[in-house]
Amino acid sequence: MKCPACSTQLSHLDVNGVEVDVCKGGCGGVWFDTHEFKKFDEPFELTGESLLEIETDPGIEVDRSKRNCPRCDNITMMRRFFSTKREVEIDECGSCAGVWLDTGELAHLRSLFDSEEDKKAAAKEIFADLFGPQLEGLVKEREESKKNARRLANMFKFICPSYYLSDQQDWGAF
Repeated sequence: MKCPACSTQLSHLDVNGVEVDVCKGGCGGVWFDTHEFKKFDEPFELTGESLLEIETDPGIEVDRSKRNCPRCDNITMMRRFFSTKREVEIDECGSCAGVWLDTGELAHLRSLFDSEEDKKAAAKEIFADLFGPQLEGLVKEREESKKNARRLANMFKFICPSYYLSDQQDWGAF
């Protein structure tokens, strides 16, 4: 496979039983096949330490434009932010779900959050900032609808004579 950033031939590297492809002697990027990236993205996952120091060639020109997937033919990878902090963009293939990280991006990603709980707390905070007022409005609307439904149900209690007769109401509406 060729490196999507500098076109150098990618080398296989076995990291604790997981085979990743690295651009050794080129730009220093790393290719993770489907689901491999999740094994290395947390700081407590010591298995990824060897991926933080890949040999690079400082004279290599890195292409920052849209990149083609090294695994799939004629598929352009999507660039997206990895976390809610929006500090690091990763390239991801929509076809094979592989992930490409440029040199230094893995180290940066691993430094963003200390744990999975911190990552989830940051996501909740962003979600509350973005959608908090709308959600509060929806909760108020729901409570008002609930009150109206109870009022209507109470009105039907008086209209339906079976409500007052014991053992005559088996449909359970009230």
